[in-house]
Amino acid sequence: MFTNSEFELIQKEFMEVQNTRGKKLRKIWGVLLLAVIGIILLFLFIFPNQFLSSDTAWILPTYGGIALVATIIGFLISLVFISEKPYFESVYPKIIQKINQIEDLYLEYEAYPKTGKEFNINGGLFTRFASVRTKRKIEGYTEEQHKYSIYDCTMTTSSGNNQQTHFDGTYFLLRKTTNTTLQVRSNGSPKFKGVKFTLQEGSSNLKVYKKTEESVNSIDHLFIRFMEQLAENPNHKRVYLSVTGEEIHLGLWFKKDPTRRQKTFNIDVLNNYAKYFLSEYELCNKIDSIDNY
Repeated sequence: MFTNSEFELIQKEFMEVQNTRGKKLRKIWGVLLLAVIGIILLFLFIFPNQFLSSDTAWILPTYGGIALVATIIGFLISLVFISEKPYFESVYPKIIQKINQIEDLYLEYEAYPKTGKEFNINGGLFTRFASVRTKRKIEGYTEEQHKYSIYDCTMTTSSGNNQQTHFDGTYFLLRKTTNTTLQVRSNGSPKFKGVKFTLQEGSSNLKVYKKTEESVNSIDHLFIRFMEQLAENPNHKRVYLSVTGEEIHLGLWFKKDPTRRQKTFNIDVLNNYAKYFLSEYELCNKIDSIDNY
């Protein structure tokens, strides 16, 4: 998709952004390291006799040592750290622009948008109390002119010192009216407030839920088969589907996310990213066509 000359321009900008972020990070950790060293020397100057007493001899080596080791580690990591932000803020927008040009599409891309948690609440796949952090958002229309949104997001809840991740992957939202309500998922249960669902035994190797007193219909079987095919993908860790009647929600949790940063950024990596983003559009069209069979 991308030529060598196009890649060179993208790589040049990518490296400039990456170097700028790296310098900023190294500066921050460098200042912290110097500050810790300065504080340790200051304590040695102010309290020169602190090591003469067993009651105080341990204080500076313990607390000062921990702070010094932590800042040294942080500074060393900053020397080799590669940020993922330049991918989301510099590389991916150019890929979407290229896809729009080649495929004559009108995809809209936004890095680190403030999306809130409404799509999660409406989908009912994960707890409504989860905090949602979104790294990218893509919006467009399927071939049948149904609007869709794609979120690269993480959903978590925290309790004291513990944090639980409920979802970490790509979340698809298709705004399309269907004649059924259904959830198909690798694990967990529906999270709709005030709505009861019943697990359908024997319907699939995945967990299938229907509203209580409703039974699986012919359209449901199409969605179930679609999810079984997605679950067979060796790179899919978990899959989730919610058909609400007004929207279709799909979550894919990867074993190795196709859009995460690579150790080496070259033209093959760039084109692989492009192929994946195009496959997201194709997947939205496939979701849109499920109940048209």
